[in-house]
Amino acid sequence: MGKKVFSRREVLQGGVAAGMGLAVGGLLGPRAVAEAAQAAQAKPLEIAVSGCLWNIGWWIDGRMGWTAAGKDFNCNITEVGPAEFDASQQATMTEELVAKKPDAIIMVPFDPNQLLDPARKAMEAGIPVICSNTDIADKKWRYGHVGMENFPGGYLQGKYVVENLLKGKPGKAMILTGIGLENLGTRTKGIEAAFAEAKSVEVVDVVNDQLDPNLGTQACSASLLAHPDINVIVGTDSSAGESASRAVKESGRKPGEIIIMGMDRDDSMLVHIKEGWMAATAVQRNFLEFYLDVYMLQNHVRQLWVKGAFPGAPSDALGKLPHQLPYVTDTGVMFCTAENVDYFFHEKPK
Repeated sequence: MGKKVFSRREVLQGGVAAGMGLAVGGLLGPRAVAEAAQAAQAKPLEIAVSGCLWNIGWWIDGRMGWTAAGKDFNCNITEVGPAEFDASQQATMTEELVAKKPDAIIMVPFDPNQLLDPARKAMEAGIPVICSNTDIADKKWRYGHVGMENFPGGYLQGKYVVENLLKGKPGKAMILTGIGLENLGTRTKGIEAAFAEAKSVEVVDVVNDQLDPNLGTQACSASLLAHPDINVIVGTDSSAGESASRAVKESGRKPGEIIIMGMDRDDSMLVHIKEGWMAATAVQRNFLEFYLDVYMLQNHVRQLWVKGAFPGAPSDALGKLPHQLPYVTDTGVMFCTAENVDYFFHEKPK
């Protein structure tokens, strides 16, 4: 007998079916359980992703993740929100989205307060919300949060700099970030905590790069002029590593003279690791993050996990039972250096 090669969808569905099978297999049998799961997925779900700045490289991995999950679990994924950085407009467009009644919403709140009301209106309308990468101010108006937890992520960045890049040497650090964004501010606090714990790195400046490599280069250059003793730059967003590399290069310094730690994996930034301007970047697992968003929400909407958790409940009671979505799912961080950078490019560099 030949070996069957299972698809990712079959493997993940198998985890759900296995849980259901253990509970109700004696009543329905494994075939009936599998048929029920397939029937639930006959109609595609409409899931919207609420965000901003759709043209930046940070979205590449997430878009690949939700696209793959959409194919695996029969879901149509729609992007909603302004092309520019405008949290107010994101809130307005998300409220308009709620009126269209999608099956579920993945929300990346660019302002934790302005996106709170749209999240509340969605949940009150029976539309499940999961926040991804960053969170809303009042967490009772979303079911869960998926993504790198920002304080631990920033802390691990700082710890990596101390232990693997500075290797115990003293440092004068600049943190390059998007000031005013909740997720980046929390990452910054994590970096500062790691440096304070080490007692060997002083943060001499926190600089606003406005999530733009051109504006970030200008701001970083100004800080280097004001603080010529800086020997470490840590970025908290996907444009920061490129901004820092360009600023250091334009200052006339040599590659490696200032240690640069970035965040994420934009191809335009990874080039600077290959060229020696950057030492490393901390990469979020954004493919996994947004894949899990879709996977969890479709299980919730189709009540697959609730059926597995409460096998004795009649169908008309399932919506009244406690939901099975995890409150926080931390997808963590991984590190990219000159040794493995070639594997992180989305497109092979020319």
